[in-house]
Amino acid sequence: MAQPTTRNYYKILGITQKTSKADIKKRYRELAKKYHPDTNAGSKKAEEKFKIVSEAYETLSNAKKRKEYDRQQTYQKKTPHRPKSQPNWNAPPGGFGREQGGSQKGYEEPFAQEPESIDPDMPTSGFDLQFMVDVPLPVAALGGTIPYSYEKYVQCEECEGTGTQGSDECTECQGKQLVVRSVTLDIKIPPGVADQYTLAIIKEGGAGRNGGPPGDLFLKVCIQPHPKFKRIKNDVIHEVTIPSKLAQEGGSLEVETLNATTTIQVEEETLVGEELRVLGEGAAINWGKKRGDLIIKFNIEED
Repeated sequence: MAQPTTRNYYKILGITQKTSKADIKKRYRELAKKYHPDTNAGSKKAEEKFKIVSEAYETLSNAKKRKEYDRQQTYQKKTPHRPKSQPNWNAPPGGFGREQGGSQKGYEEPFAQEPESIDPDMPTSGFDLQFMVDVPLPVAALGGTIPYSYEKYVQCEECEGTGTQGSDECTECQGKQLVVRSVTLDIKIPPGVADQYTLAIIKEGGAGRNGGPPGDLFLKVCIQPHPKFKRIKNDVIHEVTIPSKLAQEGGSLEVETLNATTTIQVEEETLVGEELRVLGEGAAINWGKKRGDLIIKFNIEED
């Protein structure tokens, strides 16, 4: 491409970056047939749309041109700009905002500029969404599933995403085809996930329009502090206060682990700050079954 373009070729063709070459060609043929001047009685508007669709296909079907186009789009996304006067009704909820108990109420566009409108009937992809998700320390250490609620654009139920009711505009979505709804997902947390790691949940972002594909959901993990445990990489620290007699004479002691209890042996003459390592009772390592250690750090009650 000689000149950079602000057009979103993926949205123009109603595809994603993961769409196969064969499906891109199939989609182009559908749109080319729809907008070809010969089938639109010489319409200038249809001719212009046909040129834009052809331009998009010419770029995305050529590996070299597509690579250069993707590079330009990545650069443009780093410095997004939209005039303040330009409305953006379709902006999705949040950009790494907190949906669960958070204070962020506004709607912000998370990734890029508002897609260029070619035809109100052309399929367009839904928005990707970004939020933060609070994860309890034991779940982050061992893995598990947690419920997560957030708001996103979904297809209007009243008009089934058409934007109309009979010959009138849909009163529920005001003709926009989409409405904001709260949804809840069961999010799978990988064992041993790190704090601030971003999970990708495919096709759980905002709904597309006119049959376009949905966006994706990205959740940044925020591991919550625990009243008893502290995680350091794959090990977990647990401070335990024991009676002075047990510290002097030694003996067995039942202690809490991340997901159960276990019995340890306290040595004679144990001092404040001494540690005992319980092997394999820490956080998972590299999302696998192998685990770090639970480190018991002793405090001693005063007589």
